[in-house]
Amino acid sequence: MKRNDDGKEFRKVDFERPSWLFRFCMAVIRPLLTGPLLFRPFVESLDLSGTERVLELGCGNGVCLAYVARALDKGGAAVGIDTSSYMVERARKRLENFPNAKVFHGDLRTLGMEEGSFDRVIFVHVLHDIEPEARLDTVKALARLLKPFGRISLLEPTSPSHGMAPHEIRKILEEAGFTDILAVPMGRRVKVSCRKT
Repeated sequence: MKRNDDGKEFRKVDFERPSWLFRFCMAVIRPLLTGPLLFRPFVESLDLSGTERVLELGCGNGVCLAYVARALDKGGAAVGIDTSSYMVERARKRLENFPNAKVFHGDLRTLGMEEGSFDRVIFVHVLHDIEPEARLDTVKALARLLKPFGRISLLEPTSPSHGMAPHEIRKILEEAGFTDILAVPMGRRVKVSCRKT
């Protein structure tokens, strides 16, 4: 049995064969409620100039990535990665009218993306779903993809039943070489930003 750093059991979610409730949430709740109430304010808080290259890890069905693509209206590019072919198919469909957005299927660590090719990396509710033994390697891979002084911005749930403790997130980011880590509690979530050295 796999465990998180805090000793709680880690349960891997099957994003290839999601339940009907999960599919309903992805198709209805995420675009209509989560998008405007969570993703849009999160993307707006990034203060993007519109020219950046932004990578979203665990882009899911592309709702957040669509907000990013809209914000990158001065030649920027939005790139999404997800390990679920189910999610990638839906994200590609959602983003088909955004010429500045691309979505890739696979494990970030083995996709062979060019090092130092992104200004910003974002992810929302993703880190806690990565197997505990793969989290540090994944964040190190993200660091390699960032340009010098590039930034990571993320939102993670922090409730005991779903998410990670803020100190666990900070520890992973520090071990991956990030500095200027700022964690802002937001109810049952934490918003974290940091910089590559």
